Amino acid sequence: MKRDRLRTLRVSRKKRRNASSIILLFALVSLVLSGLLTLANFSGTSAAGTMQLVRLNVTTDGGFVRIEITADGSFDDASVEHYSRGRQTVFRIRGAHSLLKQSYEINEVLAREVRTISGERNGEPYVDLVISLGEGATVAQKKSFNRLVIGVASDFARLRRPRVPAAGDVAKKSIESIAPHAVNSTALPARRESLAAAALIPGSTNIFPAVNYPIAEILATPALGPVPLLASSAPQALFRGRTIWNNFPGSSFQLSRFNTSGFLPMFFLPQNGTASASQPMSMSFIRTELDPPGALRGVWVPGTTASERDEVGGRVMGPGYLRPSIQLGAAYGDNYFYRSATGRNLGVFTLAPRIEYEIMGVERAMRLAYESRLRRLSNGNWVNGHTFDFDGRIDVTSSLRLALRNHFVRSPFDSREFDPAGEVYIFGDTFNRNDVGARAEYQLNDRSRLALDAAYNIVRWSEDHIAGAPLFIDYDDLSGGISYERDISEDTVATASFTFSKGITYAPLRPQFDGLGNNRRYHFQIGGRTQVSETSGMAFRIGYERDDFRNAPDANQFSGLTFDLRFRRNLTESTNFELSALRKTQVSAFNLEGGNARLLSTGGSARFETAQTENLKLALGVNYQQLGFPIAIVPGSTASGGIFIGQFAGERRKDHLYGFSLEAAYRFSDLLKTRLVYNFSRRDSTIPVFTFNRNRLSLVFEVGRRNEVKGRPF
Repeated sequence: MKRDRLRTLRVSRKKRRNASSIILLFALVSLVLSGLLTLANFSGTSAAGTMQLVRLNVTTDGGFVRIEITADGSFDDASVEHYSRGRQTVFRIRGAHSLLKQSYEINEVLAREVRTISGERNGEPYVDLVISLGEGATVAQKKSFNRLVIGVASDFARLRRPRVPAAGDVAKKSIESIAPHAVNSTALPARRESLAAAALIPGSTNIFPAVNYPIAEILATPALGPVPLLASSAPQALFRGRTIWNNFPGSSFQLSRFNTSGFLPMFFLPQNGTASASQPMSMSFIRTELDPPGALRGVWVPGTTASERDEVGGRVMGPGYLRPSIQLGAAYGDNYFYRSATGRNLGVFTLAPRIEYEIMGVERAMRLAYESRLRRLSNGNWVNGHTFDFDGRIDVTSSLRLALRNHFVRSPFDSREFDPAGEVYIFGDTFNRNDVGARAEYQLNDRSRLALDAAYNIVRWSEDHIAGAPLFIDYDDLSGGISYERDISEDTVATASFTFSKGITYAPLRPQFDGLGNNRRYHFQIGGRTQVSETSGMAFRIGYERDDFRNAPDANQFSGLTFDLRFRRNLTESTNFELSALRKTQVSAFNLEGGNARLLSTGGSARFETAQTENLKLALGVNYQQLGFPIAIVPGSTASGGIFIGQFAGERRKDHLYGFSLEAAYRFSDLLKTRLVYNFSRRDSTIPVFTFNRNRLSLVFEVGRRNEVKGRPF
């Protein structure tokens, strides 16, 4: 039988009036400021990015030469001019920069060489492809999204004429097809100056992005991942020098971007003397948006969200852009646990004004964002919160980059911030979390990099809001690590890392349990980032972890396998599939009386997204997670929120969390978007009082521009 064991917090009317006045005044000021900035920003437009030529392949076959150029954008939007001079034919691609070599040998009768020449005319960049032709050669071109195919033949008419093959011809062709065609595939050189000028990949985050999850805890089941992308804002990436997504967004709707330089292996840099120039640190990573259950929120590799060039627009202020936005939403759930172990039907109304400021740059950049989360429950209570994010980087030398990030949140609602694994499902008490990280990355040579990382994560509960039994524990987590990356090939990066962390725990209102969860963690991991095919990519880590809990029973010690997986595949031009999985350990507030100090989380999420029209996108998400607790319940055991569970003495708790979501997102304009979400979740537990179902329906509107891009998780 579930009982509400939490005492009601009593506050004097005077204090309540003062608090309400402060909150209302702050909300009014935020709304006025955001409204003025938003109206002033309606005339702002997104900066139009230039296209980057990233690969050139030459194939010869039976009197036909095929030259294929791959770019990080669509050739359908580019102007390609063609003219001839003597034995040379020139294709000029306007509005493009080149990461190609200056010369490619062909050595065929029809064509001998392809040269690339970059230039600028009237402020517009261009790239000339100069092909040296043989006697009687003719050329033809064809655009295919992000590829430009140029064919060289002596008689295209003959090549196009159908002919019924004789039996001997068929047999001959079968034998010839066994031998592979000659292909000249040359690695992509990456000049620093070209990267600085326009090494840019237009990508997009969710229309209501997932870094800070401003309303996600209310409007969607946390484990179900981020919200759907609009049809023209699917995340795009250039992975290891190739375009792996074939539906790049239009320039009119680019809420975020990722830089080409971040995906280039170091050995692509030329060895002709320019290598001494400042070179970008490798940030190769497939752009996925789906976080696995249990992932730590607001944490990324420092410096990976600060961009080189603006693609979102906003109001110019000093050296950067100011971007105001507002989210307005309402949600209804049939099993909210607000300061109680008993679930109730509850409505949540949310107003979230947000202000961002970003300074873009190649050698240095900075991004900061503040968001106020004003939430009103249908029972009359307020559960307001705030969040702040900072990310910056600077290239100290041509080989050394320093980066710093910080994620702060104060909230009585977003439980997955302090409890990523999802042990706690009750909310209402206020916590503060601050997670700061620093990174120094050094380039050893053209293919290898070495990085040192340090991070400090602190969680504290506000005693003014803690009920008779706190929802979780206070804890500090200090970690340091070293990682090594090696570009194995054009498509693959191998990684190895070692991390040591030290955790200190405190139990509010129960000092007898202070230090029970103190731990030392040793973690060794190997992994990689690789392009699986032209339309799919994967990043993964697998490792061995050893946890030492010196003040807790031996059953809390852990030695075993951990993993982290991110995979994305474009099934068609309008449909994609994402998969993520994670296995990790975490401190726990469950059954402190019995000596339990940790839990083990293993889970995964999958997601299908499809674009029905240019502005409408639909999505289906599913997830599963398992939580295991090593210590059996004792007669005096309690759980989060003071729930008494001593009647289940001798049982070990194991929870299975699973669910699905149906989502629809629609873009009215670049400054107005909406999202409708239904999700179902269930928690099955070996302890019956923790078993329940939950249904939620939510509707959210977003006004303004925001660039809440997700950073690289590893």
